[in-house]
Amino acid sequence: MTAASAPDLPYSTDAGGLTIKNMRTFFWLARLGNYHAVARHLNVTQPAVTARIAALEDELGISLFSRTQRTFELSPEGKDALRMCEDALNAVDSMRERFSGTRDQLGGIARIGVVDTVARTWLPTVLDRAYKEFPNVVLEITNEGTLELHALLKSGSLSMSVTINECDDPDVSNTVIGRYEVEWVASPRLVDPGRVYTVEELTQFPLIGYVAKTPPDAHLRRYLGEFYSRRGIRNTTNSMSTMIWLAENGLGIAAIPPRAVEQHLANGRLVLIRTEQRFEPMAFYLNCRNRPYSPVVRAVETLVLEEAARFQRQAG
Repeated sequence: MTAASAPDLPYSTDAGGLTIKNMRTFFWLARLGNYHAVARHLNVTQPAVTARIAALEDELGISLFSRTQRTFELSPEGKDALRMCEDALNAVDSMRERFSGTRDQLGGIARIGVVDTVARTWLPTVLDRAYKEFPNVVLEITNEGTLELHALLKSGSLSMSVTINECDDPDVSNTVIGRYEVEWVASPRLVDPGRVYTVEELTQFPLIGYVAKTPPDAHLRRYLGEFYSRRGIRNTTNSMSTMIWLAENGLGIAAIPPRAVEQHLANGRLVLIRTEQRFEPMAFYLNCRNRPYSPVVRAVETLVLEEAARFQRQAG
C-alpha cells in the first residue's frame, strides 16, 4: 500500500507548502532515499516528488537533505522535521480512519508479497473478502521466495509479506501466523505407500530441493542432517509449482506442506511418504511495516491475520 490512502492526483505545478501530501512525500523519501522509488510508491511522477520536497523546504526555510554526489541523507534539521512529520501523519491517518465513514469507503492500493504455500492455500480467501468488503481497494500480489520478498519489503515496494522467516528490518514487525506440517510426497509409481522409510532410505531417491541458502533449504538441511551432503539434491527450484510437477512425474521426492497439494493427494497424483522421522512444523510470518500510515494497509493486515488464523484452526 502506498503512504496515501488513495491514488494521488496528477502532478500539478502548484505543490503547496506545508501540506499533508508534501509531508507524506518527505516521509517516504527519507525512508527510501530515492526519488524514483518514491514516485512509484506514491503513484506520481518523479518531477512531482521533486516539486513537493522543494515546496516543503521553501515553506520551512531549511534543507531537509544533505546532498552530495555520493550521499543522500537527512540533514540535522531534516531529522528533527522527520520526527514531527511522523507524529503529524500518524495523527492525520488515525483521524481519517476513525471519522471518514464506513469501511467500504476505503480506497487505495495494498501491495502484498506471499510465498507459494500461501498463494496455493488461503490467499484466495483474502482476495475474495477484500473484493467484497473493500470494493475500492486494489490488491497487488507478488509471489516470490522469502528472501526476495524481504528485499522488496525493505525497499518499500511492498506493504507486507507472508514468508517463512523474520525480516531483519527494525521498521518491520514479524508475527507468527501459523505453523504448518511438512511431509515428503512423491508419485505413487516411485515409492511403496505401505513402507516406513528411514532418513537414509529417503536419500536413495532423487531429492527435489529448494534453492541453496534459502529458509526452506535450511529447513530441509536440518531434517536430513548428515545425509544431506552424502547424496545432495538432484533438482532445486524456488517454485513450488515446479517442485510439484517434478514430483508427480516421478522425477524425485519433495518436502511440501500437504495442505498445498490437497487436490494432488486426493486424486492420487501424489502420495504421502511414511517416515520414521517427522519434520518440525514450518513457521509462517506476517512481515508488516510498523508505520504504514494508511487505513487501507491496516484493514488488509487484519484480513490476512483473520484468514491465516482460520486456516490454522481448520488444519488443526
